[in-house]
Amino acid sequence: MWRTLVQLALSLSALFAGIALAAHLAREQLDALGRGFVDRFGLAGMFVGTFLADAFSFPIPPQFYMLTAITSGGSQVAPLIAISTASLAGGCTGYRLAGRLARLRLFATRIERTRPRIDRLFERYGYWAIAIGSISPIPFSMLCYLSGLYRIPLRYFLTMVLFRVPRLLLFYALIRAGWSQ
Repeated sequence: MWRTLVQLALSLSALFAGIALAAHLAREQLDALGRGFVDRFGLAGMFVGTFLADAFSFPIPPQFYMLTAITSGGSQVAPLIAISTASLAGGCTGYRLAGRLARLRLFATRIERTRPRIDRLFERYGYWAIAIGSISPIPFSMLCYLSGLYRIPLRYFLTMVLFRVPRLLLFYALIRAGWSQ
């Protein structure tokens, strides 16, 4: 568990430092990008982008949309609601899609080889396994896919999903603080 917490602290520190450095080196360009994105795509663009990121591991993460919301200079409440809602919907979509993929022979045989380890993890730690996973640096979309592939019970998956919003708010706070530097 300590290793996970250290990895979490390092990844959050890297996020803060990266945003602070970007703000220092390219503030005007990022301001223009944020305003342009929000003017062109608005909340719908943030929603769709976040949904794609968390449902299909699209390469642009929700943190990008948080940054565009911050740099655009507008209200932050509606973008955070759109990003959070899209992330939860995307995660649930990824879980269901991966559950269907787990039925295919290509995936099923590989999953069955490692299933005993996953089962032991939940037998030993129960909900704590999900709590630890949800604060780890593993991308949310990957956690959702793994949950679906291994057919993690819905109650465990929903526990992980509940941890998503505080994690997003933490990311937002770090991005905001890094941008303020």
